[in-house]
Amino acid sequence: MIKDFVKDTVKYLPCYVVPGIVGFISIPIVTRLFLPADYGNYSLVVAAVTVLTALIGWLSMSIVRFYPAYERDKKLNIFYGTTVKLLGVSILIITAGFWFILLLIKGYLSPKLYALMYVGLGSFVLTSIFGVFQSFLVAKRTINWLSGFAVWKSIMGFGFGILLIFSFELNVEGLLWGVILSIIFVLPLSWRKAAGKVTIARSGIDSILTRDMARYGFPLVAGNLAAWILSLSDRYILEFFWGTNEVGIYSAGYNISAQTTMLVVDLFLVASTPILMNIWENRGKAESKEFVFNLTRYYLIWCIPAVIGLSVLAKPVMSVLTGQQYQEGYRIIPFVAVGILFLGLQHRFQSGFLVRKKTGFITLAIVVSGLLNVILNLLFIPKHGYMAAGVTTLISYVFLLFLMIIISRRIFIWSFPFRSMVNSVCASGVMGVAVYFVSKNLIYPDIMKGLISLIVSACVGVVVYLLTLILLKELSQEEIQMFHFLKRKILK
Repeated sequence: MIKDFVKDTVKYLPCYVVPGIVGFISIPIVTRLFLPADYGNYSLVVAAVTVLTALIGWLSMSIVRFYPAYERDKKLNIFYGTTVKLLGVSILIITAGFWFILLLIKGYLSPKLYALMYVGLGSFVLTSIFGVFQSFLVAKRTINWLSGFAVWKSIMGFGFGILLIFSFELNVEGLLWGVILSIIFVLPLSWRKAAGKVTIARSGIDSILTRDMARYGFPLVAGNLAAWILSLSDRYILEFFWGTNEVGIYSAGYNISAQTTMLVVDLFLVASTPILMNIWENRGKAESKEFVFNLTRYYLIWCIPAVIGLSVLAKPVMSVLTGQQYQEGYRIIPFVAVGILFLGLQHRFQSGFLVRKKTGFITLAIVVSGLLNVILNLLFIPKHGYMAAGVTTLISYVFLLFLMIIISRRIFIWSFPFRSMVNSVCASGVMGVAVYFVSKNLIYPDIMKGLISLIVSACVGVVVYLLTLILLKELSQEEIQMFHFLKRKILK
């Protein structure tokens, strides 16, 4: 089944690579159009939308988990009907609750931020519906359409946003309206592809399915909220003690890390989860453990060099991709990048909880780590600003990983690829040295020449890394051939 994962990963690449490219392109544009304070307000709204969307996450994750069983039992009409109705109810409750909270805290928000939050609320509604439709495509492994919709949303969302900003002289709210417009255009088609020929049952909400989805998904929602505390709450603490200018600088550095390392993390997560569920349901525990071992090995081989390379190139990347007022934020990039590496690694240790439907343990680990993050932020951000936020993010993700390892060994023990991890670290170290000396001799006078210099550095790093892995005999002949297969597929 690892071959299926590799094939699916190739198919998922546009779904994550294109948004990553758009994200990189958007950073130099947005940070030159808006001051750090405006970008800080935008980041706070995006963080709020992320939290609200996380509350819908119980449906998205339950779709991927339960779809195979209902497809096997030929009960998809009940599955779709119940899920859509639960989606409507959930959105109504969350929207009403957030609107009420906004009224209560109106006096504590600046007029700009308060108005921007209402645009964010509209973005949440459409993003949630679109996300659930996408989850059906993930469960069905209809990857081409999934990637197509994701590419559309990323390109057209930013494109519409920039068009609105220049045509109607909007501020950062134009970026949110751009996302809303991009989703409106494709929402009907995305539903048709998600539902296919399934006829939705006209009966009410199925109580058994709702109970199973709630038991599985609600703990994950709590986990998602705790994950928000881990990754996004520092922006609000920064805003309280230092203001939106500091939030803008921190968010620019954080987003650069997220556009690279999170690309690998998300790609592995979305490509592997449906396959793991199918293996567990149809082939059993032994093959599931083997799949998780191989998956972890590939994750380490892919993600460690990305983190090392980004850390080495942090300063030139920041100077090329952001405006002058943001560039000091390069200092947090290594901390955030390494933290995200550990965040992705702990997903592998969640596998046993997911297949056994014991998601409460995941929630417990993330909640404890989230509380640690908040405590550390409250202790150190008032004195050290956004640098403290970067360091506490790393500490909290490391703590989450070790906590997940300890808890997961109670129910699902699998072999960890230590040899592959050591080889990847050694190869990445050699690559890092080569990239450092190459980048040191390149110039970054403007955006285009700077981008070319970064691309040259990255290409040298990839070649050095792969050659070192081969010398360490980490890659088998079959995997080298698979690399050539991937290269042909990507370049086709």
